[in-house]
Amino acid sequence: MDGNMICNTVLDGCGILLLLLLLPLYFGKSSGSRLGRRKRDLLLYAALLHFFVLLLQLAGAVSVLALSHTDAVGIFTGAALLPALISAVLLALCVFCDENGVIRFSKKGGDIPVTQIACTVLPPVAALCLRIVFPSLRGLGLAWSVALQLNQTVIQIENEKHFEAEEQRLDRDQALLMTVQMQPHFIFNTLSSIETLCQTDAAAATEAIENLSGYLRGNIDALTSEALIPFNDELRHIHQYVALELADPARRFQFDYELDVRDFALPALTVQPIVENAVKHGALSHRDGTGRVLLSTEAFGEYIRITVTDNGTGVEGLTDAQRKKRGIGIENTRKRLAALCGGDLQISAGATGTKAVILIPKRGG
Repeated sequence: MDGNMICNTVLDGCGILLLLLLLPLYFGKSSGSRLGRRKRDLLLYAALLHFFVLLLQLAGAVSVLALSHTDAVGIFTGAALLPALISAVLLALCVFCDENGVIRFSKKGGDIPVTQIACTVLPPVAALCLRIVFPSLRGLGLAWSVALQLNQTVIQIENEKHFEAEEQRLDRDQALLMTVQMQPHFIFNTLSSIETLCQTDAAAATEAIENLSGYLRGNIDALTSEALIPFNDELRHIHQYVALELADPARRFQFDYELDVRDFALPALTVQPIVENAVKHGALSHRDGTGRVLLSTEAFGEYIRITVTDNGTGVEGLTDAQRKKRGIGIENTRKRLAALCGGDLQISAGATGTKAVILIPKRGG
């Protein structure tokens, strides 16, 4: 009797040690990722409940071995039934839900997580088969710890695959962003303005050519690099774009700055596309030159808040094609912000203008 009890106690102790291996998943570097957060939370709660179950079983074994309370095993085993059942339910939810907590096969009949089901079912089945051969051996607790650990491994592999897919998608979005930013009509209009300046003001034409060169270089650099850049570099790109728009005498508007903060970093081409939208679809909607765009920066808690406002008519005067192109540019900017520095972009539009707010975590600077 004591030998079997000692053997079962050792198995439960091994199950506890195996559960401790799950801790890096929640307290390591990967814990900050949103991807799979709900799945990992469900797995953690299931592991904590199972940890409590194994402690109860160990307490019952110690009572028998040290205090000779033979009825303690039944008492502690009964107390462990409910947390064991809840642990099984939580792991089942973890297996069948996606990273957003939605049951995966509720909408797609074929989307069944076969790998996680196998990792969950096979260890307990193996333990039950072993108990047929050795009836006094209690290995179900260890088997459930193995199932939890295998599920953690599957979740980690799924996350790595998802991140690889996100990186590939980001590359495609950067290429699309480049296409959206390099608008042919803007280049043609700028070249036409430069041609006119060559005949009337050579110095202004030279400056416009330099601005166009810098503008094109900034777009190309954003396509070929994912590194964060100083805000001053992005600001220089904005200066070049605004100067190119104002090189055409027919395009009059006012552009103002209120920059309380400059010492931070951000992904390239995140503010400039928003400014370009504010100029083209906001300020230039006023034909009398009263259009205005304001670019401001300020510290906002743990973030740097960048705000771009205009006094245009919002999206009311846009065609469907213009709305679609504008939406693509904004969505790409939002995705690049989230992927490269954990930032965010929110836009509100009304009849009196549009306001875009970009949040950059200070740790990204």
